[in-house]
Amino acid sequence: MCDTFAVGEAATEAGSRIFAKNSDREPDEAQVVVSCPRKVHSRHQEMRCTYISIPQAPETRGVVLCKPFWIWGAEMGVNEKGVVMGNEALFTRSKPEKSPGLIGMDLVRLGLERADTAREAADVVAGLLKLYGQGGPCGYRDKKFAYMNSFLIMDRTEIVVLETVGRDYAVKYYQDFAAISNEITIGRDWKKSSLPWGTDFQAFGDPVMTWFSGSRMRRAYVMERIGPPGNTFGVGDAFDILRGHRGGRPFKGLNHDVCMHAAEPFIRRSHTTGSLVVELDSSSGFRIFVTAGSSPCLTTFKPVLPGNMPAGIDQGGFRYSEDSYWWRHEAFRIQAQMRLSKVQEPLLKEIREIEGDYSLTMPFSVWENRDRTLESMSREAFFRSSALEASWLQALKGMAHDRRPLHNAFWKKAAKRNGVPLE
Repeated sequence: MCDTFAVGEAATEAGSRIFAKNSDREPDEAQVVVSCPRKVHSRHQEMRCTYISIPQAPETRGVVLCKPFWIWGAEMGVNEKGVVMGNEALFTRSKPEKSPGLIGMDLVRLGLERADTAREAADVVAGLLKLYGQGGPCGYRDKKFAYMNSFLIMDRTEIVVLETVGRDYAVKYYQDFAAISNEITIGRDWKKSSLPWGTDFQAFGDPVMTWFSGSRMRRAYVMERIGPPGNTFGVGDAFDILRGHRGGRPFKGLNHDVCMHAAEPFIRRSHTTGSLVVELDSSSGFRIFVTAGSSPCLTTFKPVLPGNMPAGIDQGGFRYSEDSYWWRHEAFRIQAQMRLSKVQEPLLKEIREIEGDYSLTMPFSVWENRDRTLESMSREAFFRSSALEASWLQALKGMAHDRRPLHNAFWKKAAKRNGVPLE
């Protein structure tokens, strides 16, 4: 379960474009943040994706990717040309192909590596779908979990939504804003498709699985908070939306929370394991913010520069490691989540103070920026966030757990399975 949205310049306070996405996956699946430079490749070179190999492109763009540690592709990312992209699972009547193919995360990375515009990225995905199809497990531990995909792609001029079923697709273009979740949003109003004119793309959806995903409620929540047309939306508003708990009860009911908290192994199985917000100005400037950890309501959005990434955010694995920023944050996050009613409001106040010092004041910069002041701002944001968590860990020792026996047992088991230290 995931949520992705983009807002155009008509609605933003800086006349910029803002992309935001939560990656909701299995709760103990480490997600890393990597920066890959632009590369020129030799002719006839093959490239290994998650399950299959395909011909490499002559040149690939520089990218920043947020990705599950074990997958070649990415849940979301941005490239040096100002293309930003993320994917969502779609539950449809058509099932993935039995033979291995490309998975949605592969297509995100391929689109970012091979395109200069949002429309080009959509064309890259459509062309690769036709050649290789969608197939292969998308779950980390749950190898039966496979799905179709939708994509939201933004550049400096427009927003593109691409939704797929098997090797077919439909595309729609937006200017002001768009949001996608785990449901098909394009009906007969598509502008480009592999299907005959007038085909209702929504007819391919699986209504039962879509309902259980809670996608309609989550997408409605996002659309409501983007708000009416105006020029007041900023990255801080994007942070708040990604932290959203519908009704303030993140452990109960179906999957209606944008900030998803896993609570038990049956219905509330997904967890927000990473978050990304990207702001583009009208020329060549970027502002890139990542949590580099799970649960955006329990950590800061921190600025990163493609040419100088903080240590440890590209490290992850099957078990806890002190070398991994994601796993170090997880040791704090699990402790805080089991005491959420006591810590959420005061912790979030301190989180926003750090964001006010670093993320909200971070200026736009070009992709290959080497400004030492900006590099220092990024490093200090991560340091301050880690110091905040260390301080709270000491305070948590004297706090009783919230009374949620099933939830707490679920997370204690996850911690034990992954060697996460719980004091």
